[in-house]
Amino acid sequence: MRLVLTLFLLITCCFSAIGQEELLRGKIVDAKTGFAVPYASVLLSNKSQGMGASGEGKFRFEVENGDTLQISSIGYETLQLLIDLDKLDFDKEIVFELKPAVYELDSIEIIQLSDNFYLKRPKLDTLELGIYRPSIIRDWNQMQTIPFAHEGQMGITISGFLNSFDKKIQQEKIINEFKKSKEFKRQRQAEREKYFNKELVKRVTRIDDRVIDEFMEFCNFLDGQIIGKTEYQVTLLILKKYKEFLVR
Repeated sequence: MRLVLTLFLLITCCFSAIGQEELLRGKIVDAKTGFAVPYASVLLSNKSQGMGASGEGKFRFEVENGDTLQISSIGYETLQLLIDLDKLDFDKEIVFELKPAVYELDSIEIIQLSDNFYLKRPKLDTLELGIYRPSIIRDWNQMQTIPFAHEGQMGITISGFLNSFDKKIQQEKIINEFKKSKEFKRQRQAEREKYFNKELVKRVTRIDDRVIDEFMEFCNFLDGQIIGKTEYQVTLLILKKYKEFLVR
């Protein structure tokens, strides 16, 4: 009888130890700088339970012995550890360090910037950001082949492929893009002047010739605001801007 009672007490103690929960208070920091890692993801992967750390990298929740703690954040290696209640001091805030991770990104080549880059309000710009030869992950375990074309077209295929690496041809493409953009700007400016020009501005505002250029630049109308509009609609826009110009 005494043996049975002893076994019962031992089993009860074991189960109570297994089901024991402790409040884990932690802070997540950068292992290199020591700065807090804000809003990191904290997860008990064996229970599919978790939360997000605060802006100061702090968190707190209940854990049991044997839980698997997983901490992750963008730009850092994921940290995983097994909770051992005997090895952790739950009376203090525990610091968890995340190691920065380096990600290799595709390189891009900027061939031109918009002339409207520094304006406060964006304007329509037809120039495209040229991105040539993006990095493609190639499976080198498979045999690499060149596309074959019949009737002597193999040479054309290869020469076209090699031309993509020719610096002179690339420069010619860039120059052509510049020429197209300049022609478009000239046509766009001519179309804008049909609806918004110095003659109309002087007739509406009686503004001095010495500041008319400054005022027209101050207006900063988008193409869609003036092109295709009636003279009355453009006049209202000019008067509104003129009031702002006088009190600026």
